[in-house]
Amino acid sequence: MSVVLAALDNSLAANPVLVAARAVARVLGARVEAVHVLTESDRGAQNAAEAAGVPLRVSSGQVVQRLVEAGHAPEVAAVVVGARGSTGTGNPLGSTALAVVTSLQRPVVVVPANALVAAALRRVLVPLEGTISTSLAPRSIIELAAAAALDVTVLHVDEDGEESVQAEEFLGRYCPWGIGSVRLERRAGKREELVPLVAEELQSDLIVFGWAQELSEGRAPVVRAALERSTIPVMLFPVSVGGGDDGRT
Repeated sequence: MSVVLAALDNSLAANPVLVAARAVARVLGARVEAVHVLTESDRGAQNAAEAAGVPLRVSSGQVVQRLVEAGHAPEVAAVVVGARGSTGTGNPLGSTALAVVTSLQRPVVVVPANALVAAALRRVLVPLEGTISTSLAPRSIIELAAAAALDVTVLHVDEDGEESVQAEEFLGRYCPWGIGSVRLERRAGKREELVPLVAEELQSDLIVFGWAQELSEGRAPVVRAALERSTIPVMLFPVSVGGGDDGRT
């Protein structure tokens, strides 16, 4: 069985990270394990894992290096981390989570500090901008939708002056595996503003992005906005820039 790995520190974020990891694991048909890199003497991470009944791997050394190594284990299907950043710092993730999501070639679920984490995933929002690479990334979640009883909504935002295509044409081009199993939601406006708003409106439990693992200034503004403004976990699928992604996501 594959593993969803929950990266725990000694903060109060450990519990929502574990809840999110369990919810994702149910969808993927995986088991949950936790990992903690010792940097302090208290037992916060160990207590949280014991209370959740989740086995905990404890290691020592450089935190990001150890987390990336653990996340690259062949049995790991996804990694769940807590965000510790703030809008005031320009980094919505925190230094450790940022290094993990930009280094790890696995789907990573980011749990915001103020997240409302559902014990079971029921409604998933997948924003698609109309590029092949970003639409390929969340394919596995969409294909699991029926078996996992997920209500998946694909969101396409038409920005000012952008030519709109018919719903059937859009899904056929960018989400053919979702035809008949997902709903397409169309909006007009600014993507950065609308993705968090639509997620709240639809009472989504998870936002799923394909992204190029770039969060520097001017890159991935939609992902950045979701991480800053959303109160639900955000799942990031790495994609190849060569596949047509232009950094807008």
